[in-house]
Amino acid sequence: MLAKNYITAQVAAALSEDLGILGDITSQAIIESKQKSVATIVLKQNAVLCGIDFAIAAFKQLDKKMKVLSQKNDGKYLKKGTVVLKLEARTQSILAAERSALNFLGLMSGIATKAYTFSQIAKPYGVKIFSTRKTIVGIRGLQKYALTKGGANINRMTLDDFFFIKDNHIANTSSVVECVAQAKAFYPKKKITVEVDNIKQLKKIINEKIDVVLLDNMNAKQIKECLKLVKGKFQCEASGNITLTNLKSIAQTKVDRISTGQLTHSIENIDFGLEL
Repeated sequence: MLAKNYITAQVAAALSEDLGILGDITSQAIIESKQKSVATIVLKQNAVLCGIDFAIAAFKQLDKKMKVLSQKNDGKYLKKGTVVLKLEARTQSILAAERSALNFLGLMSGIATKAYTFSQIAKPYGVKIFSTRKTIVGIRGLQKYALTKGGANINRMTLDDFFFIKDNHIANTSSVVECVAQAKAFYPKKKITVEVDNIKQLKKIINEKIDVVLLDNMNAKQIKECLKLVKGKFQCEASGNITLTNLKSIAQTKVDRISTGQLTHSIENIDFGLEL
């Protein structure tokens, strides 16, 4: 869950960016300041809803007396035409907050829906979908939240969540085994993931006490060979160039987990509309 102050801050930043110095001058010029309206936000395509609290906060920040008349909850797969939010507020405030509210809903629902699509493909094979740190600066929190609402899992939020030993780390030491030893000595209680590009590299760590081995840019055949070698000693994670095209074949190997930046860096916004 996201903290209320996080949502408040993100919405305030979005509104500030959109309103400029003078605010919505078009609505101010045309609409009476005391006029109130009932607004509905409608989903224009099938999707997993996410970002409803951000949308509500956008209207609330511009009209403290805004009333929510009905709402749908994050994480629900909804059909095109569903009214996800109905509210009453000052008309000027509704129109000024409209774009910010819809932007949050569009982006976050896009992430949740893509995560749902990936997770549903992998689920029959007992494989879990994980995110990466390929996020947009400043909104990692909401992106990670959104993907969990679609059924995916958070990998690392920050670099200090666990050790992740990659080829660039190994290049500056004598061996991957030395890297693992140094990590354990540095923070003994932190989990360790090691990235390998081929089975030869995997054999070098097969007897090390690590938690996850990341199989980077491997095809289904290579992953199966690695799984036979590992025999459950630690979890195996397939990553690198994972798309909807090859996801099923990778999941069919029954690798423990699949991670992909697709869930955050390649998103199509979900379309919503606001009606007065």
